[in-house]
Amino acid sequence: MVNKNRIRNLISVKDQTAFNFNLIVVRHAESVANTKGIFQGQTYDTDLSKLGAKQAEALAQKLKNKGIRKIIASPLKRTYQTAFELSKLTGIPIETDLKIIETNHGIWEGKDKQWIGNNFSDLYKLWMEKPSLVQFPEGEHFLDTIKRVENFFTINFFNENTLIVTHDNIVRIMASLADGRMFDKIWDFRIEPAAINYFVLARSYGKNRLKVLKLNETGHLKNLQSNTNSHAL
Repeated sequence: MVNKNRIRNLISVKDQTAFNFNLIVVRHAESVANTKGIFQGQTYDTDLSKLGAKQAEALAQKLKNKGIRKIIASPLKRTYQTAFELSKLTGIPIETDLKIIETNHGIWEGKDKQWIGNNFSDLYKLWMEKPSLVQFPEGEHFLDTIKRVENFFTINFFNENTLIVTHDNIVRIMASLADGRMFDKIWDFRIEPAAINYFVLARSYGKNRLKVLKLNETGHLKNLQSNTNSHAL
């Protein structure tokens, strides 16, 4: 006869299994659109710039001996090209995941900051001050971006030393989740192209919790850092 109480106890013990995984999260290297101050997102996707290609190579050299076991990237060109340099060195295949694709900025995509400021001054101001309230015209509500990033950590399987290559908004959301900071404070973080961000994903009692170890490590870039003053996303 099956002991139902024993089964319940086994399920309970399994659910409470604790682990800590180190995750390395990278914003893609500089793209052509970055250099022109143009909003990207999902529908406007450019290749890496010449500087960005060098950043991706430097990043791969930095990470090749870090024991990376898994690479997950947004499927867009700028993220995939960044991840490819490490994949080429290590032979680790790139898995893509739509949950860490950039926010859909709607009709802002393909437009520069000046055009957006002239045509959507109030919404752009809100984006800078209260991003959690922003619905991008013909695009995504920022809260929907946050939800899919949360889902990414809830349902995905991660190996120790997983590399995640994603976008500016997504890294900021991850940092906010890990830091316990309000999502309207995402601009407090400095997240540069091809910078390395270290997190720990801890699981206990059936819940995944993200913690920050270090943000925006750029030592590997040396004289390859971008001038982000003119960048959009």
